[in-house]
Amino acid sequence: MSGEHILDTDGHDNGDIGGVKIVKEDGIGYSITVNREDLLTAAAGCKEAGFDLLIFVGGVDMPDTIKLVYRMVSTKKVNKLGMIIKTEVPKSDPVIDSVTSIWSSANWHERETYDLLGVKFKGHPNLTRIFMPDDWVGHPLRKDYKDDRMIPFEGFTTNGSDKNE
Repeated sequence: MSGEHILDTDGHDNGDIGGVKIVKEDGIGYSITVNREDLLTAAAGCKEAGFDLLIFVGGVDMPDTIKLVYRMVSTKKVNKLGMIIKTEVPKSDPVIDSVTSIWSSANWHERETYDLLGVKFKGHPNLTRIFMPDDWVGHPLRKDYKDDRMIPFEGFTTNGSDKNE
């Protein structure tokens, strides 16, 4: 197309194209969910489609995986649609390709995700801790993280409900 449409899903809000799940997210734009092996291909496709600014990389610790979210926008498109790429890595092998070769802004975001969640980004130019000291053991945002200096909070159960209810 002439660049007027960033993503064309043939009039469908939800779709599955080549194993990639495409979902329209209200107020955001679109999200795609990919296998970790397909992250670089998806990221390069998003960049080529006009999503030229990566504004966020983050992760969430789940029971068996770490879910990763990459948020980008187009600074040149009039409609200012956003795009999110979702993927996950197993906790037993938290390794994924770095997208710094596609968006240089990923540099510090990937370092933060490495430092706090322990995800290793293959091909990152400087994958070192960004918040914690170099000799720090563990990754503080992992649910299995333990530190003797931590003070347990007794007000809520592990599922988030209030014990007093």
